[in-house]
Amino acid sequence: MKTSKLKLTATLLVLFLVGFVSYSMKAYAQPGFGKGFKGEKRVEHRHGIEHKIPDLTESQKDQIEKLRTEHMKKTLPMKNEVGEKEARLRTLTTAENVNMSKVNSVIEDIGELKTKMAKEREAHRQEIRKLLNDKQRVMFDSFPPRKPHGPKNKSFGRRGGRR
Repeated sequence: MKTSKLKLTATLLVLFLVGFVSYSMKAYAQPGFGKGFKGEKRVEHRHGIEHKIPDLTESQKDQIEKLRTEHMKKTLPMKNEVGEKEARLRTLTTAENVNMSKVNSVIEDIGELKTKMAKEREAHRQEIRKLLNDKQRVMFDSFPPRKPHGPKNKSFGRRGGRR
């Protein structure tokens, strides 16, 4: 009697532990490609927003793609220049004797370039808005603004610090 009770207790304990471990592993699961919340197929790494705007015509899609290409041609040299200036700034600020007038000058140059890029980005958004009907425009306007990429914007994650 005692051995069967012991076996039952051990079996229940093992089942409980297996259930607990498998349930807790869900917390570490990462979303993958496949079905989304409403059963629709997820879109893999698409650039642009035309797949989020409802009922776009082929003409609208083509015009948006053309606008995006033009926008990228305008902003890529500015992005590259910002990268060069930021590298120059790192060099200046880590030198043995820091020249603050040069540092400030480079900071101002970076600020001017980022302002130009922000103006170009907003002009691009407004050109896209002109192509949309009222329903599409409401959806477009409801999208959150894009966040810049790069090391300054990495998530701190569960560990609470950058790695």
